[in-house]
Amino acid sequence: MGSENTSIDKSELKNEIYISVDKSKDIGDLRIRQLIKILSNVPDEIILEGIISVFESEQREKIWYYDQEFSGQVLKNIKPKSKVEPIDLLKRVLKNWDVSVEELPIWFKENYGIDLIIEALDRLNNSSISDFEKDKIKTMKFWIKNK
Repeated sequence: MGSENTSIDKSELKNEIYISVDKSKDIGDLRIRQLIKILSNVPDEIILEGIISVFESEQREKIWYYDQEFSGQVLKNIKPKSKVEPIDLLKRVLKNWDVSVEELPIWFKENYGIDLIIEALDRLNNSSISDFEKDKIKTMKFWIKNK
């Protein structure tokens, strides 16, 4: 992150989030706040793909919460816009989403509107997904309706 070059791709963004989490014991959230400032010049699609890749990642399982929490801070502060079908994004993140990270469902609600997200969650709930994922859908609906 030393360079002021704002050209970043989704894998670099994912890596920067991981580095921010890893260094947070020493410097708190300073690095993620700096990253958020830099990302204001990056296209929404790249930001969103980087964030989604953190939520769908099966790496770093012991610290998923922290990786997702920092990704949530990026979503909350930048609010990248997306026209991708919400069900497509939901399918990617549902399995590994830590239900304590409320920023993700709130972003879905803010980006797509509550009706469209509830409809997508209902469609997903009626598809062939695990009971574990169905429980996550219930939690996501809770966040969407109560925040």
